[in-house]
Amino acid sequence: MTIETVAQRQNLTVDEQRAIYRAALEKVIGLAIGDLVAPKKYRGDEPGMERIMAGYYAALLRVRADAEEVPDEIVDAAMRDEWNDKERHLVRKMLAAFGIPDEARSSAGEAALREIGAPISESTIHQARANVLRGMMEAHKRAELFNHPLIAAVGDPFAALLDDSLVLEARRAQLAEAGRQVTSTAPAADQIAEQAPTSLLFARDTEIRFSEQIDDLVGKMFADNKWKPDDGRTKHMLEAFAWLTGDKKMSDYEPEDADEFVRRMSRIPLGFKWGKLNASGGMAVPFSLSDFPEVQGKDRRADRTINSYLTKMEAAAKILRKSHWLPKQGFGQIMDFKDPRKKIEGDPSEPERVPLTEENLRTLYGLPLWQGGGGALKRLHIVEKPVVYQDAAYWVPLLGTYAGMSREEACGLELIDVEVEVETPYILVRENMTKTKDGVTPAGLKRKSRRRALPLHSEILRLGFADYVMAVRGEGRESLFLELYSKQQTSGDYKRWGKPGGPQFYARAWRGMIDACHSILPLPMTSGGKHADYHSQRTFHYSAMASEGVSEALLARHIGHSARTTGGKNYNRRALALGEKRELAERLEVLEREVPNVTGHVPAPSKVNLLHINNRSRVGSAKGRDASLYFLWGEDAILADKRCKAEMRKAARGTK
Repeated sequence: MTIETVAQRQNLTVDEQRAIYRAALEKVIGLAIGDLVAPKKYRGDEPGMERIMAGYYAALLRVRADAEEVPDEIVDAAMRDEWNDKERHLVRKMLAAFGIPDEARSSAGEAALREIGAPISESTIHQARANVLRGMMEAHKRAELFNHPLIAAVGDPFAALLDDSLVLEARRAQLAEAGRQVTSTAPAADQIAEQAPTSLLFARDTEIRFSEQIDDLVGKMFADNKWKPDDGRTKHMLEAFAWLTGDKKMSDYEPEDADEFVRRMSRIPLGFKWGKLNASGGMAVPFSLSDFPEVQGKDRRADRTINSYLTKMEAAAKILRKSHWLPKQGFGQIMDFKDPRKKIEGDPSEPERVPLTEENLRTLYGLPLWQGGGGALKRLHIVEKPVVYQDAAYWVPLLGTYAGMSREEACGLELIDVEVEVETPYILVRENMTKTKDGVTPAGLKRKSRRRALPLHSEILRLGFADYVMAVRGEGRESLFLELYSKQQTSGDYKRWGKPGGPQFYARAWRGMIDACHSILPLPMTSGGKHADYHSQRTFHYSAMASEGVSEALLARHIGHSARTTGGKNYNRRALALGEKRELAERLEVLEREVPNVTGHVPAPSKVNLLHINNRSRVGSAKGRDASLYFLWGEDAILADKRCKAEMRKAARGTK
């Protein structure tokens, strides 16, 4: 009968409520006065913080245990009598930063009931939770009395602040001295201004600005995450955050700075020359919002790009939350860069990238570069004695079309990665020293799933790829396309380019080739104005392979995508189970069957012609065009621009 009575009881006794209240008070009093008992060297005396924490718990008392946030009107109602506007504002900021802690949830009330053996029901949990919060609030209120003479006279602040009689006496003396009623304990407005903590959110007040610790932070990010060198891209992203947010002192940052960073990043147009923070380019001078109007159309920065910056900043915040961004109350992460991330919703009818079509590719391979043209910088010109030269300009597009390789994968191949003297010739895509970023660590894979073997299409072999490999091997080289990575000096040594690989290929060859192709047959374009580019070949290749009957698993292995299912990730090891020879032959059969032949009109060279290493892959522009100035412009636009410049020069001469 006793057990049944306890189970049915829906209210706590006074003694039970008092026990829960007292336990919370005693548990939190140490935290409330911890910094006052043993002040940290990096913090100043902040007598207003205890009062703000009391208001924080007073506001939490007014919301349900399952609430997601505390509305401003609740804060105002909870802090109406004892707190002023400045304190209410600080509590709102604290709630925005820390949210609703575990102590304000039903689980805290239930744990308190179990600790004293009280009945557990929805009603008793509600009562227990309220007493837990009241006890915590009282602990912070008592912390305000830490320096009171009556408390200090005891010598033991913990015992003094837990003595109800002594606390009451101290409060009465405090009220009498201030000449106020018992119900009004808030200090004057001018006192609050003096007592307000320098940093409400962070444990450390510092003069160090964000930019001053970037180098150290980048080193920690790479070490902790085992990242590989990225040519300074991570450092640039942190510098961009510093520039766009005003490079504030670390302790002056607030959660809303993450959202403002995204808003300002959205105003930076494509093609903007960032430079180095406080040194060069756009970041040489402080950011001014008025200099960057809203960006529209094709000049607008992609949401995926903004998300990549936020990913790096989130990794930085995880490190900083233990140092400069250490939360004052010891829980939560104040600077949250996950929440502002843009949600990417793909629209099949409005793709972000369009593939090159069969017609575009046939037009591309109909250019003089593959049919026969001039030498360096005239590879796209029709000449009297045409010659076909082979180098990265000739082979990298073909590897994109027939092997689905990305630009960096194709540009960075080494001779050891190519095997042509086997039953199924193939290319191995992997990390190597040609694509290294630091000269020490092999690089070149976007992700681990990109490591793969690719069977070579018969068209690549027909056009003499095996002979080209042998010719480069005969020169004693390791890189298949060394011209994209190094320049030969007069001494015979090689000096590495500042931006090697893909950027060299784009500037030397691709821009001129695709511009010439566009002048013959306009390239496909997205609704946002983005033309098909080199990566559009990879889209073409995947789209061609993805026919009915071709499994997703085969496509993923071939293109280098991560498996989506548990079986694909952990169990599908077809090459190991049945042999790599069979697995390659299977994919070659699908490759030959599904990918259209777009080079049937390209003649097979009778021999391999190589330019000097410094002139290789320099194709120039098609006749009548200048890709460096009029990239992908139509003829009418080019002529109109030239006429405009001619008229300006004529007007200038007339003025003189």
